[in-house]
Amino acid sequence: MKNLRIAIITYNWPPRNAIGTHRPYAWARYWSEAGASVTILTANKQLYDEPLDLDLPPIEGVKVIEVIGSTRLKLIKKVLNFDAVRTLAKKIKNWVNKRSIISIDPRLSWRYSARPIAGRLALDVDLVVSTYGPAASHLIGYDMKVANPELFWVADYRDLWSQNHLTVMSRQNKELSRDTEMNTVATRADLLSAVSKDMGVKLRDLTGKEVLYVPNGFDVNENSLLDRFSTLPVKPSGPMRIVYTGMIYEGHRDPTPLLKALVELHSDGLISTGEVTIDFYGSRADLAARLAENMQYAPFIRLKGHVSREEALLAQRSAGILLLLESTAPEARGVLTGKLFEYIASGKPILCIGSQPDYEIGGVLRQTGTGSVVGPSQFPSLKALVLDTLQGNGLYDQYKPNLTEILKYSRRTQAIEFFETLREKLKDREV
Repeated sequence: MKNLRIAIITYNWPPRNAIGTHRPYAWARYWSEAGASVTILTANKQLYDEPLDLDLPPIEGVKVIEVIGSTRLKLIKKVLNFDAVRTLAKKIKNWVNKRSIISIDPRLSWRYSARPIAGRLALDVDLVVSTYGPAASHLIGYDMKVANPELFWVADYRDLWSQNHLTVMSRQNKELSRDTEMNTVATRADLLSAVSKDMGVKLRDLTGKEVLYVPNGFDVNENSLLDRFSTLPVKPSGPMRIVYTGMIYEGHRDPTPLLKALVELHSDGLISTGEVTIDFYGSRADLAARLAENMQYAPFIRLKGHVSREEALLAQRSAGILLLLESTAPEARGVLTGKLFEYIASGKPILCIGSQPDYEIGGVLRQTGTGSVVGPSQFPSLKALVLDTLQGNGLYDQYKPNLTEILKYSRRTQAIEFFETLREKLKDREV
């Protein structure tokens, strides 16, 4: 079979410092190394896409087409230069999306600007992979499929679209979103892929399409990883730094149960001030900032703000414990954020709070032997678990990494397996 010509439609691309950037970047890198001709179609980044400091090297042989937004968007960009205006705009957007039939999504302009380029690109490639979100990615994939019905279209899901439990949207908007997904992905995509098995089941039930399980992962040199796991981590002799990197959402990713356990331990005289801290890294940690205003919680919270990716990874590797927060909602059963796999590759014990032990996060942590899940029904035992970790070995005794299972989540391994599967799909189509 000839070398594949592949287009990847992704909003997330360097310099956008988001976990979703690494998935398509790894595909482009390893598919190109495997002999494919890869073209990236992405968007010129805006202020609402910050932070924009992800410095990943250009990939040799990979063509990147960056579509400039509309003139109207450029005017909006100037207005959004002011922090107060950006904050107000975000509140207005969420209010409108939640309460009206109007849906505000500034990234939709990318689709309209990209249409002429996407139409031409559709005639020059064999395969297009669009990765959600935003929705514009799949809409551009749909436009390319319409322009060239012979094109093989894979709709990839890092998150659910109309079924996403975190989306701020009115009932009417959810229905419109579902209709759009059904009229594009369900009618035209040749194949779907998803980061979790539960997500795959939901997508299959919604669209009737075949869904491949293509999880997130980590992109770490295998020799470095082997060296990192050659010895087990040792509990720090000084203060216990519990590290969290990324976004948090009240009611969905909430550190309050852990903070309450620490307050009780302090009130009981079992821990002293400064013995434990929760260090929050990331620019979207408004909930942590509000919690820090509580005099009981304040001694345990350190707001580190946004740091470079290298600093975030270093913070993970130097942590005592890594904190993962997730929702207990049934809709979050299949959530497997890319951050989970970065945590696993760090070589430190992971404490997940808020999910359920039988959700997919719990399954991955058990499979890899790298952490524990404490769901709402186990919150009463959280205090004892923390104390056991501080006074004994607790989470460190439970940390038994299975390197064979961990290596399955190498982005290189996953990218090559995905690539070979797609080659086989196209071969079958030619027969």
